[in-house]
Amino acid sequence: MPCLGEALGNVSVLTNVTLKQLKEEAPVRWPTLWDDTVERTTCLILLPRKSRPEMEQHGFFVEHKYPVFGLFYRPRDEANTLRSRGIDPLSASYQFLNIAVSDLELWVKELVSNQDYELVSTIIEPLPSNAISSIRLAFESFEMSTYAHNSLDYFGSLPLVMPPSSLVSKAFLSIPDIVPISLENNIQEETPTIEEETPTIEEETPTIEEETPTITDIKEIVEEKEVLDSKVEEKPTTAPRAIVEEQKSLPGVGVEAEFRMIVQKLLGEGYDSNAIMENIEFQDISDRATAAGVNTWELFLKLAT
Repeated sequence: MPCLGEALGNVSVLTNVTLKQLKEEAPVRWPTLWDDTVERTTCLILLPRKSRPEMEQHGFFVEHKYPVFGLFYRPRDEANTLRSRGIDPLSASYQFLNIAVSDLELWVKELVSNQDYELVSTIIEPLPSNAISSIRLAFESFEMSTYAHNSLDYFGSLPLVMPPSSLVSKAFLSIPDIVPISLENNIQEETPTIEEETPTIEEETPTIEEETPTITDIKEIVEEKEVLDSKVEEKPTTAPRAIVEEQKSLPGVGVEAEFRMIVQKLLGEGYDSNAIMENIEFQDISDRATAAGVNTWELFLKLAT
């Protein structure tokens, strides 16, 4: 069920997740906002490292209709390959942005118009076979739309150890806040205005002896309501500025993605296959994934080779 219209976002963060996992869990995390029929795309944003805090909070200030996932990735195994091509891997922050196609123009409008970003194309390719890497997932090279800051060198191509949807990292989620624009909320806000007028008319008819205290009472009531109304009016336009941390995993949702994430994390930490199988965290997710019908052995072999 899609939301009623565009709204500013509430930004939260999840660590050690993949874009694939976020999309799999989205119907349960945000059932009233997620629509499987909506076309989504993943693009790359290359930004100066000093600009990352601003990009993390971008959803606070941009209207969008559907959840937006921005996963930041730091090339490690890919770093030497980038240096050999004359690119300093530390010159930029790399954000893979998964977003509804209908929201993309709104999301990047300010970046392109006023912040010196331009739309280019980047070839996402597997890390060369001769490069040293702790983990690899095979995939075919493909072209990705990229919004790159013009202060950065042109990449042309970006080698990765696995496809962007499988990269494990920190993601900033921007979830539209539709409460201020819902029909039900508008009705609730209009109702007090009508109710305020009725007692004012009724209170003008008492005797002269009662008139003075009644006017005082009315003034106090009106002043209280004005204070309350001002707070109600401010609420929709005041976006929260604190980035909160989301619940890391949902029971029974995205179990295969969680299995992939944990295996990839342990491989990245230098565990070999035997050490991974003895790891308590791995054993727990392996049991849950097997119970959910995932062929964990085949998947483990694929990830570990």
